[in-house]
Amino acid sequence: TAANIFQQFERGKFGRESAFDEVPDRDINRYLNCDLLIMDDLGTEMTTSFVQATVYRIVNERLMNHRKTILSTNLTIVDIGTRYGAAVRSRIEGAYEVMRFFGKDIRILKKKQNK
Repeated sequence: TAANIFQQFERGKFGRESAFDEVPDRDINRYLNCDLLIMDDLGTEMTTSFVQATVYRIVNERLMNHRKTILSTNLTIVDIGTRYGAAVRSRIEGAYEVMRFFGKDIRILKKKQNK
């Protein structure tokens, strides 16, 4: 999920147990350089300036390096701009294909079936 990705970036920035701990850097580089990154549930995390900067970094670096990214969110493009800033919104609007999915909530349907 997006929240898990942000936790890894935060751990890399603030949570090193020693100067020789390379695991956070390895994970961050994996998120920035993998062929396809899927960020699920973007917008469910607590928005902080660190999260805003991290979203910008991920979106911008992956675009600059021609890496594919899928963002799954319930946010509108306006909500994304409000939450993460105009620069993130601009990059998403300019370089991403927005695909809207409509339908009934699968969790609610499953709950009704189990009654």
